[in-house]
Amino acid sequence: MSLKLTYNEVDPKALTKEEVREVQRFRLRSLIKRVYENSPYYHKLFKERGLTLDDIKAPEDLVKLPFTYKDDLRRHAYPHGGDFLAVPFENLVGWHMTSGTTGIPTVNAYTWSDVEVWSNLVARSLVAAGVTKNDIVMNIYGYGLFTGGIGLHQGIQRIGAKVIPWSTGRTEALARALKDFKATVITGTPSYELLVAETLRKLNIDAENELQLRLAIPGAEAMTKEMLERIEDELSLKTRGGRALEIYGLTEALGPGVAQECPDDNHEWLHIWADHYLVEIIDPETGERVSEDEEGEMVITTLSKEAMPLIRYRTRDITSLIESDDQIPFPKIRMIKGRLDDVIFYKGVKLFPTAIANVLMSYEEVKEFQIVVDKTNREHRLIIKVETEKPSEKLVEKLIEKIRTVAFVTPEVEFVSLGTLPRFEGKSKRVVIKE
Repeated sequence: MSLKLTYNEVDPKALTKEEVREVQRFRLRSLIKRVYENSPYYHKLFKERGLTLDDIKAPEDLVKLPFTYKDDLRRHAYPHGGDFLAVPFENLVGWHMTSGTTGIPTVNAYTWSDVEVWSNLVARSLVAAGVTKNDIVMNIYGYGLFTGGIGLHQGIQRIGAKVIPWSTGRTEALARALKDFKATVITGTPSYELLVAETLRKLNIDAENELQLRLAIPGAEAMTKEMLERIEDELSLKTRGGRALEIYGLTEALGPGVAQECPDDNHEWLHIWADHYLVEIIDPETGERVSEDEEGEMVITTLSKEAMPLIRYRTRDITSLIESDDQIPFPKIRMIKGRLDDVIFYKGVKLFPTAIANVLMSYEEVKEFQIVVDKTNREHRLIIKVETEKPSEKLVEKLIEKIRTVAFVTPEVEFVSLGTLPRFEGKSKRVVIKE
């Protein structure tokens, strides 16, 4: 079989499964050569381990190299890319970075080639979700150092669709603009999309009869099947044959466009674009690879990133990996269960906030929620604050029993008035730790 390196990067069906594997192997060898010759950080790692280019020829050889951690980027890449740069400084065209709320921001540098690859992968994700050049897309991801706004903007334009670069804020005006511009697609965090739906109701704009939205592309935060279904319901997407379909990405790997949920994935799976990203799933405690469809931490190697390639980067995201079983030839990751950084330890139980969110979002009566872990006293408390129009002891009993069943903890449920809890235009922060 001849290697197929020239193909339509935007078409999610342009390659066969075998061609995806061939492209991946070729790009891995090319990546190893580039970082060995041009990246001071990785060149040093090779030398310290006594490795040569011939030692890393296939995906299974990557275990010879150590993991790359977020702290490595903070120490050796900030602000311009530092020792992780694999191109001359003059080849850079810009940077994006994380918020840095927990310390030094995590930076990612871009060449023009990186921008083109990124645009193509976001465009591929949108095409896989069903977006076409005839769509009008309301982009409510934040623009700026965050990758969401600009990343989606570039991908939308790459397929020839029309983009409204709204960003965040002015939510009432945004709700009216959805109607006036006849937007057919909305892209933003799931929390903000739900806030938009709430604002539509507040303004008496009927999502089913006055809007033309048929697709939502939420991303940038952990979400659940129940949350996606609520977006579909509250924006009346299914009445127009549409869905809410997750897009996945991270700043360190370019941004959104690493993986995409497709209409047939049933809010369970996302296709990982394996011609550009090599994914391993590991046991987060031992670092050993796990079996197919076994849950673990996702580790990413960026095969085509030019400015700041990463090898075996630990994402801290929990998922599993399987081969594709449908018409799109790329492997699948399960919807992200949560981040290791977000795990709550409560009375000896390891708890993912998404497990509680799954329960709460499955009840129509629950309009918003907040998870509070109160450690201020000797006896720790887990309090679920719930906004609802219909508080009742029966609802309390249902929520406690369901949460106990899925999360193995018994919370307190506290009802609060509508509009009491915070709303989020960017990434949501529904967990509060009191210490």
